Amino acid sequence: MKPILIGLLFSAFCSLVNGQSVGDEVRYQCFCLGQEWVRATVERVDGGNVRVRYGNMDNQVVTLPISSPKLKIGNAARNPLESIPMDRIQRAFSDETNGKFLPSVQAFAPYYDSKYLGGGGGVPLSDQWKSNVADLAQLDSLCRTRYQGLTDWLSPGYVREGSVDFRFGVWCEIAANRIAIEKKARAIAVRAIVGMGYTTENLNFGFNEPGNPVRMEIQELIWNRAKWRAEKTIELKPRYAQFETPIPPDVFDEVEKRADELTAIVERDAPSRSWKQPPWSDAAVESFVKAKFASQYPGARVIKIGLDYRTWVQRKSLDYVASDSTFNYYKVSYNSYKRGSVLLKIPNRPFCQMQEWVVGKSGKGLVAAGIGGSGTFMKCE
Repeated sequence: MKPILIGLLFSAFCSLVNGQSVGDEVRYQCFCLGQEWVRATVERVDGGNVRVRYGNMDNQVVTLPISSPKLKIGNAARNPLESIPMDRIQRAFSDETNGKFLPSVQAFAPYYDSKYLGGGGGVPLSDQWKSNVADLAQLDSLCRTRYQGLTDWLSPGYVREGSVDFRFGVWCEIAANRIAIEKKARAIAVRAIVGMGYTTENLNFGFNEPGNPVRMEIQELIWNRAKWRAEKTIELKPRYAQFETPIPPDVFDEVEKRADELTAIVERDAPSRSWKQPPWSDAAVESFVKAKFASQYPGARVIKIGLDYRTWVQRKSLDYVASDSTFNYYKVSYNSYKRGSVLLKIPNRPFCQMQEWVVGKSGKGLVAAGIGGSGTFMKCE
């Protein structure tokens, strides 16, 4: 019995010397089970070595020196969520507010520092937006009075990159600067909401379609920019005003930059393009189309014109009237149309352009179903 007792005492002595006992929880760096560090349990302490188990399978056990960098023992092996307790001020603040201000802080955090992810702040000046601003005012009062010196709680298990959760010091800074931050947030949000109307879509059309046809709004943007700016400002002003936000001074920068890029493409490719004469003609239709182009674009000259169709193309359309248990009933209408294109020279354009048109025929005569709208630039030949 004495040798056994001595062995047990020696084993216990080794455990105490190394600071580990059988059953202690440690962390083992195995890069397994979907983690780098996994929870493990001490099975045996033998001199300077420790045997730990990190799973239920036979091979999920390892013996390592007690000083191995693959082991975290003692305080380092504690649950990361408990690694850094809150200080007195942090605990009191957390208990009183219980996360009340977090949504409002999240709403404006990205405008305080872009490294933080945002939450739903609502539409500028909406009830939710105003409520967030009011919350920050209340938070600022708490930070300046009962919770002066409040700092971030940086417990590793809770704090995540890009998140303002538990960063109480950041909360107070956002609240203290809420007026400037809200103004910045509103300006950015309103810019995204208002956008640039159809200008962006029209630019995309010019870049993406074969031959880079340029719609008429973008032609104004390129070759009559001052007029385009004035008209666009009139369009945007009331849309910004409803959010009590002035039009940003750089609001046109991005679309003007893209317009310049499109201009470079036009100037590069237009000299190598030539008019392709359509195969058919119709004097009455051509006269009608020329008059429409002259009216639509003052000072423009139709240099050449042609039709894609020799005869009128008939199209049927159906208008729903009624139905019963067996049939739906429609009114059948027929109309006819011809289409073609022109080589057009518009004042203040460096090249001619091909524009398409469609003319319909009704009982009252010819109808302009579609005259121009965009032009592919080319030589005036």
